[in-house]
Amino acid sequence: MKNDFFSVIGEILKYGGSTFAALVATSIYTTTDSFFIGNWVGTEGLEAMALIFPITIVINSVGVLFETGGSAIVSEKFGKGTRELAEKIMRTNYVCAAIIGVILAIIGNIFIEPILHFMADSPEEYHIADLAVSFLRITLCGLPFITAVYLTGAFMRCIDKPTHVFYFVGITSLANVILDAIFIILFGWGINGAAFATLLTQVLGSVIAYWYFHHSKQKFITSWGLASLKYIILEFKVGAGFAVGTFMIFLIEYCTNAVILSYNAKFLLSAVTISNVVFTFIFLPLNGLDTGTQPLISRLFGAKKEYDYLKVMRYGFFLTMILTFLMYIGLMVYTEEVMRIFVDENESITPEMVTFLRLHFLLQPFVGIYTWLSGIMAALEDEWRNLVISLTPLVVQLPLIYLLPKFLPIEYIALNSSIQDTVDALVAFVLIRSFFKQKRLSFSKIFNLR
Repeated sequence: MKNDFFSVIGEILKYGGSTFAALVATSIYTTTDSFFIGNWVGTEGLEAMALIFPITIVINSVGVLFETGGSAIVSEKFGKGTRELAEKIMRTNYVCAAIIGVILAIIGNIFIEPILHFMADSPEEYHIADLAVSFLRITLCGLPFITAVYLTGAFMRCIDKPTHVFYFVGITSLANVILDAIFIILFGWGINGAAFATLLTQVLGSVIAYWYFHHSKQKFITSWGLASLKYIILEFKVGAGFAVGTFMIFLIEYCTNAVILSYNAKFLLSAVTISNVVFTFIFLPLNGLDTGTQPLISRLFGAKKEYDYLKVMRYGFFLTMILTFLMYIGLMVYTEEVMRIFVDENESITPEMVTFLRLHFLLQPFVGIYTWLSGIMAALEDEWRNLVISLTPLVVQLPLIYLLPKFLPIEYIALNSSIQDTVDALVAFVLIRSFFKQKRLSFSKIFNLR
């Protein structure tokens, strides 16, 4: 890799940029359901989506676990030149992810109704919960396919085809938009139409993944075989922090919804859905930039090219922060306009809803810092620090959800997210300093590199 400024930026954009674009497409994918439901089903549908979002996070955490851990391990093997072993690890990932996906889909369909009905206290709230259950029973069936989609995007980067990630996610995202429009607007299937669109899109992604690695130019070159499960266990250790962090989001969102309903503020659930969609649209591109460069850092680290991976870390930070602040300014200035995208023009947006959204993202720039730091730890296969960070919401955010409404208006419950963003960044900074010492790295080494 060339070491001049534009060459390093070019490499980052090659890997991170294509994944960034792919996850922007994924953000549009996740935004599409809320857009069609909000405008053609109504606020009732948006309120149901607030209950759906935490469960969707858990569903996606399975894919995140395999994607994060698998990407780091496989990239390192490619960097060391052991392609045959890397391909066997990739196959083993697909098999294990499919088996786990089927098991969790069965368990989810058994317990999803009591989990959501536990929060409801009135017939109106039970109706919202029933809509959410109906949606999730359909989408849970797609769990094995979701993991295949996540893994395919990760492994495309590992085999040095990062631009293919954009085409892959772009095709599935476009399919989801088309199917949403057909099922919700044309067929009038309501919230279930969005669920069927999501499921069919995930099946399409799995079909493309099978074709890609078995029939295209990028097909596996080694004979059939699976790797030892020790690599999957190592991946679980590497990706555990991200997976547990994703589960923490589920727990926080579930408790937030429960508290809002207990304060008879059902109207805020629409704002919760919108803030979740906006969070996805902000976080996924940031995560895409840093996740996209993880295989590049892992490969350079495995090849012991210190100067090169330090350059990638340095410029990755600047690109992440620029992107973070651009999104932050746009959201703070055009808050109500963003909300109007998801709310029919005949329905009102209350001041409480606007306040909720702004408070939710008040300290959002810290998300960029945390994303960059956690991406480095995952790329260098740190096994426990990301896990420690992912558990901080239990200490910080969960108590705030119950304490804030006791002293402030209910919409100020959104402050718990902003405070957590700051804590995550600070804890990650403290932990990564000790991690850097083990790797003979430092922040000064990264930012004073010549």
